[in-house]
Amino acid sequence: MEHVRLPLLKPDILFNISKEPLLKNSHKCKDYIIEALHYYHQKSVQHFTIPKTIRFKPRQFDGFQKVLLMFSKSNTSPKCYTEWYDPATKLRKNAPGINECRNYAGFGVINDQFVFAVGGVNGSSSKSVSMLDVSSQSPSWVPMADMLVSRKELGVGVLDDCIYAVGGCDGNSVLKSVEVFDINFQKWRTVTSMSTKRSGFGVGVLNNRLYAVGGVANGQPLRSVEYYDPTLDIWTPVAEMSERRQGVGVGVLDGLMYAIGGDNAMVDIKSFERKYLKSVEVYRPSDGVWSSIADMNLRRCLPGVAVLDGLLYVFGGEKPSVDTFEIYNPNTNTWTLEKLSRNGVQIYGGVVVDRPHHYH
Repeated sequence: MEHVRLPLLKPDILFNISKEPLLKNSHKCKDYIIEALHYYHQKSVQHFTIPKTIRFKPRQFDGFQKVLLMFSKSNTSPKCYTEWYDPATKLRKNAPGINECRNYAGFGVINDQFVFAVGGVNGSSSKSVSMLDVSSQSPSWVPMADMLVSRKELGVGVLDDCIYAVGGCDGNSVLKSVEVFDINFQKWRTVTSMSTKRSGFGVGVLNNRLYAVGGVANGQPLRSVEYYDPTLDIWTPVAEMSERRQGVGVGVLDGLMYAIGGDNAMVDIKSFERKYLKSVEVYRPSDGVWSSIADMNLRRCLPGVAVLDGLLYVFGGEKPSVDTFEIYNPNTNTWTLEKLSRNGVQIYGGVVVDRPHHYH
């Protein structure tokens, strides 16, 4: 009975099962039924309940069990799109859309199941937060508790099943404040602020520390990096990057943190356009230094970054790389460029999630 996923049954079926004499006479079976009923009660009073055991999660398909959830926007209209992308088949499918376009939001995932879109609505700062449970029978974005501070171009990271909203801009000024979504109380609370104000920066989680990488403050791109230790509630600076990077993408793979692309405020002397970066550097916590690796194929600012199957995926960003993504293989130190078939869109984010059970 311990292997039966009772919490995933419909309530009426669960109620009928609870009347079976065989189950009623077994204390252990009764505990499993109570567990399932308690789960349903929690779901009725709050959207977000982290599964405590495997019985709360749908069974996974054989083979490639993860997919990418990608966020993009139209270059010609205010439309935004949400799509599943399967790297194994290179196929895209429509995913539940967000009511409000969140191209200046931060994204985080808990348990590869709960996707949070935080702040940054329609190009403006916002306190609002939306959540998608990809394991739901009918997945849709639902509102969660608002943040304490309105933010856009913020950093978002997940530590110990908690969502951290870091820095950003409130519409008037760049922020260094930090808040965390407490899953036990379904509320946000403040923690220690960063030492530096940052907007348009990257966040990486490495060795149970939350790193804030680069960004911009006072109109100047930053090369500074600092990390937050949740056990001490303090921020500590580490070695600076070799390059100033605002709009930097950050990913963590195999115990290393990658700072990808961005903007160092340099201007092309011929076109007078901003000259985005295609350089990449990697931080090794064992020696505390940054070192350069192979450049990407294209220059990218504000790209989305995700890690899947031992590879680093870097999506879109601002022009000219809006509808492409690159895959980094750390074993060969090489990048592979791929283009999506949809034209006229800009990919601005992506996260890795469990393959939804309704995904075919």
